[in-house]
Amino acid sequence: MDSIRNYLMTFAGNLVAAYYIFEEGTVAKPMMFATLMMLLIMLIDYVKSRNTYSLE
Repeated sequence: MDSIRNYLMTFAGNLVAAYYIFEEGTVAKPMMFATLMMLLIMLIDYVKSRNTYSLE
């Protein structure tokens, strides 16, 4: 549950930042950008959790 909250906060932050960066007055590009960034972050977290090797 903690990671879901972190993903949603990251999505909201990316959405707000992209809305001010693109400055079109529409939400389409910022929404697409925030969604793709969230998917990228989720993919990176998944790959990092899969590739944890230990010497034990």
